[in-house]
Amino acid sequence: QETVMSRTGVDRVLKYAFDLAQTRPRKKLTSATKSNGISITMPYWDERVAEMAKQYGDVEVDKFHIDILTAHFVRNPDWFDVVVGSNLFGDILSDLCAGLIGGLGLAPGANIGDECAMFEAVHGSAPDIAGQGIANPTSVILAAALMLDHIDQPERATQIREAVRAAIAEGDRTTPDLGGEGSTSSFTEAVISRLQ
Repeated sequence: QETVMSRTGVDRVLKYAFDLAQTRPRKKLTSATKSNGISITMPYWDERVAEMAKQYGDVEVDKFHIDILTAHFVRNPDWFDVVVGSNLFGDILSDLCAGLIGGLGLAPGANIGDECAMFEAVHGSAPDIAGQGIANPTSVILAAALMLDHIDQPERATQIREAVRAAIAEGDRTTPDLGGEGSTSSFTEAVISRLQ
């Protein structure tokens, strides 16, 4: 199989990650790599990370190979803040994180480009449960919070996140994947009621 990593593409992703790290209190960025096993693209990735880091002297940068990084995500999540990786490694890490917090039904996703952005549930569609009213809507609701962050509405994004946290913590009409007996619409109503 082949992977194409252009300087333009890699640098665009890295610049976004470094810019984000620079806005965070910890100013820390971790690069996910596998340069000890993927012999062409990953050493190139590492070179681009090192080159980009020169422009961000205030950002602490470290790197981990993807296999040990997954273990550290489980055992030492406090080590990390902004993590950047290829699409493949990002998919692995996002699914791992979703599993750690209760499943894919809780994880929002954002696809942010230069010209536009799209926000969605990371799990995509769920045709096996379509029409049953049991899909967990949390990931889509939290994707709306990511959108609000993106359009510089952080207070509203925080309100949504707090409403979701409260509804889940109180077990208010949660969906079966979270051990509840609620439905997609009943949990959505529980969240909305906390926003009003």
